[in-house]
Amino acid sequence: MNEKKDIERCTAEAFVELYNRRMGTAFWIYEHSDAPDIQCRDLAGSILNLEITLTEDRPKDIQALLGRSDHKSLEVLEGHLADVRVGKANPLDGVSCLQGNVCKMVVETISSKLHMDYGPNVALVIRDTSPLCWDWNLALAQIKGVLGLSRNPFDKGIWIISYDKNRIFQVDTHAACGTSGRMK
Repeated sequence: MNEKKDIERCTAEAFVELYNRRMGTAFWIYEHSDAPDIQCRDLAGSILNLEITLTEDRPKDIQALLGRSDHKSLEVLEGHLADVRVGKANPLDGVSCLQGNVCKMVVETISSKLHMDYGPNVALVIRDTSPLCWDWNLALAQIKGVLGLSRNPFDKGIWIISYDKNRIFQVDTHAACGTSGRMK
């Protein structure tokens, strides 16, 4: 398996477990494909397809997480600190705020998927890559307000799975998918 498929599979495994607990279902991963990325089934033959994507707090954060960018390296951060000390840089450059740049990034991530049509029984699953473990409940109303979601091809919902993969948050209220929040 390649790195992209590994990330999708790991994300899907955690999501399906949390989704099953929340929804009282018993889906398991049946097949890894391209669009949507993961196909799940249950014993009754019901299907749940997952389109997996990632979000980041700032551009290039995913690249840094995968070791393909040094923009978060100790050397870069020390250089920024030195620039701040002499007044060449704003101390808040590079700081993330859930209701600010982080929401903007997740809205862009979701928006890029809304024009696609993956067919029926599909959930969009957005994996949060921020080690800050955001509480997305604090930003869901803002995200929904910006998105509008007048067109939502994801009839099984739009979900964010936390960085530590122990919580899922429902972005939309499309279909009968329950409410968002922390798993009990």
